[in-house]
Amino acid sequence: MARPRKVQGEGSNATHVRLMRAHGYIETRFNRGRYHWAAGEVITNPDEIAHLRERGAELEPVECQEPSHPHP
Repeated sequence: MARPRKVQGEGSNATHVRLMRAHGYIETRFNRGRYHWAAGEVITNPDEIAHLRERGAELEPVECQEPSHPHP
């Protein structure tokens, strides 16, 4: 299996990443389903980020964006 490509500036501690291309696969060993992530999707779950890196997804770090709070 090919090694995942590292994106320049991609740190192992990035808390938010964006998929540069759509990524997906069908789990064949236990026939548990189909998995898909859309291009441009932002992932914040560290376990999911690690999983995508292991599977060779092309990721780029993105800055954390604070949720906007409505003003009274």
